[in-house]
Order: sequence, then C-alpha cells, then structure tokens
Amino acid sequence: MKKKIERLQEYLNKQGVNEASTKVLEAGCGSASHLSFGDHAYMVGIDISMEQLKRNNRLDEKIVGDLQNYHFSPSSFDIIVCWDVLEHLSKPELALREFLNAIKEDGLIVLKMPNILSVKGIVTKLLPLSLHVAFYRHVHKRINAGKDDIGPFKTFLRLSIAPKSIKKFAGQNGLRIGYYDTFDVSHAEWFKKIKIVYVPYMAIVTIFKAASFGFLGDSDFVIVLQKK
Repeated sequence: MKKKIERLQEYLNKQGVNEASTKVLEAGCGSASHLSFGDHAYMVGIDISMEQLKRNNRLDEKIVGDLQNYHFSPSSFDIIVCWDVLEHLSKPELALREFLNAIKEDGLIVLKMPNILSVKGIVTKLLPLSLHVAFYRHVHKRINAGKDDIGPFKTFLRLSIAPKSIKKFAGQNGLRIGYYDTFDVSHAEWFKKIKIVYVPYMAIVTIFKAASFGFLGDSDFVIVLQKK
C-alpha cells in the first residue's frame, strides 16, 4: 500500500495541492493524516470523536461532527480527503452530498475505502465488530484496539460506496474521475507474514473470484473526483 500512496501523492502534487492557499478538509480524520499537503496548507479536520481529534497534531481547525449531517459552507475547500471512513457510515451517500456542496470548482475529493465487492469486503461486512477487535488485538498486537475511541469501528459497507456506485455518483453530479487505483490486502507484506490467515484467505479469494467470473475485485480502492 505504501507504493500506492506514493503514486497517489505524486498525482496530487501535480495538481498543485502544496500551494500555500490550499484549504483541506480531512473528513473523518481520526488521529492521523495519510497524505501530505505541505506546511502551509490550512488543515480542517472533522471527526465524531473528540479523543481522535486531540491526537491529530497537524490540524489547524478541529470540528466534532457527523459527516452525514454536518453542513459546511458551500465551495469552502480546495481538497477533501475521506480515508477509510465511508464504510463506517450507515448513510454514506449523505456524506458524499455534503462533500459535493463543500468542494470548490476544480477542487478534488479523495476517497479511499474497502471494496464491498471483494472477498475482504464481504467478510468485513458480515463479521461482528467483536471479531474485528479480536483480530487487531491478537494478530496486529494492538492491545488498545477497541478502547478509548481507537479502531476498529463498526462497519456498514453499503453498496452505495462500491466502485461502480461512486463512479455513477460522479457522472450524475458533474465530477470528473481524475485518478483511480486498487489494492488487495493479500499484497501487503504484514499480511503475508501471518500464514494462519494469509493461506486460507488466498484459497478463498481464488475460489470466489473464479466463481464470480471477475465480479469480485481487489479489497480496497482509491478514487479522486474533480468538480468540473
């Protein structure tokens, strides 16, 4: 995933995201940012958790709010980044509508999330939160997972945020797709090292992808939408 992020960062840099006048919204920012916008960009972060916001030291402005119903001023941001957040919303389409309202003309909306139409996406959607927490604690060795507003969090993974749905939303709302890429968790080095999980996962992926005739894709995707 590191190389994928570097490639995305290169694309964003070419779009001039490091200009001093850039105003960025980190939507559902949590405690850290995944992309760089230079030292002079004005960074606004919104999250439902005050504890997460307190841990994020890059933000110039912090907002406690729900992306599904928080109304930003129209055309107020040059860039909106929503990284692994929409899958945790029961009505992610409402957040997308708010992004559409808040982004400026020629502005960029960067979305990264799991693909519901993948083996990982289906498993993630079906398994209860308690098992997600157990996986992070015992496999990732994150002993505080699930405590003090630390992930993993409840996942809804609606079909409205599947890759085809996002592309359809873009076409219906005057957004151009400037960048699109996919990534599968099976390519991650940390995942390959956990043989007890990696081996059965790869077997399941092989079977399900073949049975779906290519309908199921990679586990995660990133898409950048530009307002025309």
